[in-house]
Amino acid sequence: MREIYQAMSKSISGQPSSPSQTETAGTDSAHGRSMIWFAATILLGAFLVFQVQPIISKCVLPWFGGTPAVWTTCMLFFQLLLFGGYLYAHVLRTFCNPFAQAVIHLLLLSAAALVLPIEPSDAWKPTGSETPTLYLLWMLASHVGLPYFVLSSTGPLVQAWLSFHDNSERVYRLYALSNAGSLFALLSYPFLFEPVLSVSTQSSMWSLLFCLFALVQGYVAISLFRITDDSTTATRSGPAGDSSAPAIASTSISANIQAAWIALPALASVMLLVVTNHVCQDIAVVPFLWVLPLSLYLASFIVCFDSPQWYRPKPIAAVTLAALALIQGKTLLPGSIQLIAEACCYMVMLFGACLLCHGEVARLKPGTDKLTQYYAMLSAGGALGGVIVAILCPLLLNNHAELPFFVALVTALTFLLFFACKTWNRTEYDWAAAARLKYGAIVLMIAPILTMAFVSNNRTIASQRNFFGVLKVREKPLGTCLVHGSTLHGMQRYAPNQSQPTTYYGHESGVGHVIKALQQQHPSLRIGIVGLGCGVLTTYGRPADHFDLIEINPAVIDIADRYFTFMKDCPSQMTRHLGDGRLVLERMPDAKFDLLVLDAFSSDAIPAHLLTRESMALYRTRLAEGGVLTVHTSNNHLELSPLVHNLSRDAGLESRMLEGIGDASIGTTHSTWMIIAAPGHAIFQAPSLAAATTATADELRDAPLWTDQHHNLVSVLRLWQ
Repeated sequence: MREIYQAMSKSISGQPSSPSQTETAGTDSAHGRSMIWFAATILLGAFLVFQVQPIISKCVLPWFGGTPAVWTTCMLFFQLLLFGGYLYAHVLRTFCNPFAQAVIHLLLLSAAALVLPIEPSDAWKPTGSETPTLYLLWMLASHVGLPYFVLSSTGPLVQAWLSFHDNSERVYRLYALSNAGSLFALLSYPFLFEPVLSVSTQSSMWSLLFCLFALVQGYVAISLFRITDDSTTATRSGPAGDSSAPAIASTSISANIQAAWIALPALASVMLLVVTNHVCQDIAVVPFLWVLPLSLYLASFIVCFDSPQWYRPKPIAAVTLAALALIQGKTLLPGSIQLIAEACCYMVMLFGACLLCHGEVARLKPGTDKLTQYYAMLSAGGALGGVIVAILCPLLLNNHAELPFFVALVTALTFLLFFACKTWNRTEYDWAAAARLKYGAIVLMIAPILTMAFVSNNRTIASQRNFFGVLKVREKPLGTCLVHGSTLHGMQRYAPNQSQPTTYYGHESGVGHVIKALQQQHPSLRIGIVGLGCGVLTTYGRPADHFDLIEINPAVIDIADRYFTFMKDCPSQMTRHLGDGRLVLERMPDAKFDLLVLDAFSSDAIPAHLLTRESMALYRTRLAEGGVLTVHTSNNHLELSPLVHNLSRDAGLESRMLEGIGDASIGTTHSTWMIIAAPGHAIFQAPSLAAATTATADELRDAPLWTDQHHNLVSVLRLWQ
């Protein structure tokens, strides 16, 4: 970055960059348009571009069940709009003179400011009948589309404006500065903004900063009025100097190089999204786990575009291959550190793959006269990666096969690049050496894919994939299981035990004890269940009982009907509701449940909006007199029980926790259930609940208290247990 600041000093002092620009530089200094204004515009714009992504994603995440696909779809939207912004900058630079560019962009800045603020209102809450991907894209376009479009054009457009005065390779270093601003925005969000500010405050603050950005960039745009066509032509055709010569002469750009400008960023984008999906599915949909992979992705741009000396392909490839090997051998590690080790290896692998992709594309950058075309093609590659992961893979695949496929592809390409690079300190290649190893690379790519295909299809009856993830129906020795990602969501034993409750819902589980105790007290019960699974809880139904089954994922309902008979065998009346549990309950103002069961907190996705002060108040209004609320908090990576205890106390309710041991011989598993009711409720006196425990003073003191505006999954995350 040293050259950028040297250029700033020259510009501020009025010293011209080259003899041919003496008159223009002097004019710039006289009117105060120095490099500092270009840098400020780049930094602020980049900060806002990547600060809005976690803000708007967190706004809409609760409305779509907390699924990782929300983040993937948001990323697709932002990548498509980024391409649109870069293309707009290219068209503006190519077909308009500086005066027209300034006028058009000032009008666009003004229009973008008029659509603020960005937070969607409650009127946008989905009803459950929409196509989630299309509805989410439309919602994002309506609220952040125009501001984000303007912001996304900032990098290439401001660099293009700077090239009117300096056409050396220094202009490209502003791209590293842009990514530095983006990186700061991402890293600051989970630590500085999310824990302190409410979602609405974050939205308002972002809107105010956008107005400041509009003023700063507006000042830079207005200064274009003084640039003449003659000076622009002279600057573009003037010498750049030997020390800053572009990597590729504009006249020598081949179709293969232009294809690389798209393909390499596309591969990096795909790896970003598939790794983010994998980490979120195995841990939790936490902003920090979105931010970390994206931060590494941006850091690779900073390293590769700041200076060619930072890019060393051979050691980068070696570290990447080592991380890939450790991923394959994760099962050899102790169970207590497998999760952390796997996540770290995936992050190292992602960073290495992005460094290699972006390092090569930076090595192939053209002269500044092709700058906007170059950036437009880079952003097209990023958008292509988003389309592949967010749209094509869910349409074409019924599982998450894209992860092993692209990991295998990266392994093969990294292997070839490692042997093609001649030395550890320079980017010199012997492609003939790589060609001799092409069959070894093919074996490296195919072997893990075949292994994965054989293992994943073993005893798998059916598999469905949609916006909410991958559902698989598998055969096990005791019965048929429903698996969502890596989490078991229920099992039905083979005849003659097909009507016995299993997994987390056995007779000795917390919910099993509660249902039996309530049935002894009431001849009929109205039971609400948020989270259908395969319908195991309906095994407790009596002819006089009524179940309201609420499920956000239509594929779950389809699989429960086709491959399980729990609901068919149940003698109770049943009403099904498609949609998010909280939104459905809000649309049932007259419902009064004797028992309300929350069973939506798996390790795949945690809908935090179901565990807030406002949601607890809603549940209380939906309970009949003497009604009971049970919450299933079994989870591999999140400690939810203290949070539920604290929410119950805040709502004036009494809570107990009951852990079921499980019995593998009858298909039941360990489970943790929270039992919540009015203080002194008779349910707590039931002999079967004698083992239920209350919260300790220490638990209540340290437990978080989530609200709709303040909830942070990091506060309940446990990675080492």
